[in-house]
Amino acid sequence: MLPALVSGVLVTLCFPVFDLGPLSFLAMTPLFAAVLKYKPTRREAYRAGWLCGGACFVTMLWWIVKLVPSAGVAIPWLMTPALILLVLYLSLYPAFYLLVVGALSRWRPLPFVIAAPATWALFEMARARGELAFPWGVLGYSLSDHPSLIQSADVWGVYGLSFVIVLVNALIAVAVVARAPRTRLSSAVLALVVVAALYGHGSRKLAQEHTRTAGTDTFPVAIAQPNIDLAIKWKDEYRDSSFNQIERQSLQAHEQGARLVVFPETCAPMYIENAPGYKSRLQGLARWKGMPIYVGFLDHRYDGPRDALNIYNSSGVFQVDGTVEKYDKRHLLPFGEALPLSRRFRWIRKIEFGQANFMHGPPRAPLHAGNVAFTPLICFESVFPYLCREGVRDGAQFLVNITNDGWFGDTPGPYQHAQMAILRAVEFRRWLVRSANSGVSMLVTPAGEVTETIDLNVTEVRTVRIGLRDDVTPYARHGDLPLAIGSALLLLPLAITAYRSRSSARP
Repeated sequence: MLPALVSGVLVTLCFPVFDLGPLSFLAMTPLFAAVLKYKPTRREAYRAGWLCGGACFVTMLWWIVKLVPSAGVAIPWLMTPALILLVLYLSLYPAFYLLVVGALSRWRPLPFVIAAPATWALFEMARARGELAFPWGVLGYSLSDHPSLIQSADVWGVYGLSFVIVLVNALIAVAVVARAPRTRLSSAVLALVVVAALYGHGSRKLAQEHTRTAGTDTFPVAIAQPNIDLAIKWKDEYRDSSFNQIERQSLQAHEQGARLVVFPETCAPMYIENAPGYKSRLQGLARWKGMPIYVGFLDHRYDGPRDALNIYNSSGVFQVDGTVEKYDKRHLLPFGEALPLSRRFRWIRKIEFGQANFMHGPPRAPLHAGNVAFTPLICFESVFPYLCREGVRDGAQFLVNITNDGWFGDTPGPYQHAQMAILRAVEFRRWLVRSANSGVSMLVTPAGEVTETIDLNVTEVRTVRIGLRDDVTPYARHGDLPLAIGSALLLLPLAITAYRSRSSARP
């Protein structure tokens, strides 16, 4: 049980604000070595996995209870039980993971080295799907701050990086507990070879990306961080001051030579169609300065069953010709922006404990700034590669992530959220522009290097120059399917062997 707790805490240390990313190659080793040595029963394996997950997610997500002062939750005491329930739910994944790995490998070294990474990749992919999807703490993200270690993500994505990390942990665990000196040595050497290969490949790709970026035509984009106080943002008497901030920063962006200015999620604190005066001011400003303005707002339409009113967490590009090109958030934060299954059962939407009740937006083509196309990602959407994949395949030349992480306050939350967006740039080899209300706003190159950052609680407009790309990476072409199939094929012989062993053991 103690190694399980240690591994859980070590995983957290790999993420912000500790940022000990390479430690992930060792983080799971205490737990793996313990199960290989003591060969736990199914109940013990389940308990160990659950404890590991609990230790990890409690120490990683504790800041959720700090949302209360600014989140406007109707039931303030709800955040502590919400954290408990979230940790209990997320801990089920490592619990069932160890259960499956034990059944497939029977805690033998070679089958374990095969089963551990393949099963981990499948479980992480499962955790990132469905209406309860919450891929926070995916191991591959721990390497985001180390560009030389993440370049293979353009082939197999963040879950492929997790596969490699767990493989290295499994090999080191075998090297620790194996009795035969030859097994210990070969496992240790193979672990070093895997890490060296990952680093060597990444270094070569990094150099190639630097060469390619140097010869790319650039497009000036302004990142606006308005840093509007959430305690007053939605109050009617402060609406003018919030909107004036958008206008001031748009003018600053134009003076800096930007051809697009990006504002964060819900930066315009209003239902845009209910505020024609504010909408026309943005349209006029975009026409006057000849510069598209991309800004987040709320929207509503009577497009539900029987023309019911639906509310959207939306955004739009105010074009220089006076039109507005909108995008509605598609992947909503479970329980925060919509209750799971609310799309299928409208009565669920009537449950009220302080959450928003947005509708999922429809799929749509990339947005445009003049003749340049980009994929928009609103807040939580930045952790889902499939949205970028669809956009890139439809012609997006760069990625834009707008978010309002002010709810997180001065906690690890904004840094953890920003870190995950870095992998999207590498997976699809696109520049990524990120605008956050109070930070962290940043620019990420296609090599995963953060070249510009606006820190927390700073008001600033910064114009950056990005390259426009139209190449399609293997990951953009095929997504997670090759990794999922490969992992399943690795596990198939182990599953057959385990089944036959149980069958032959029966009287």
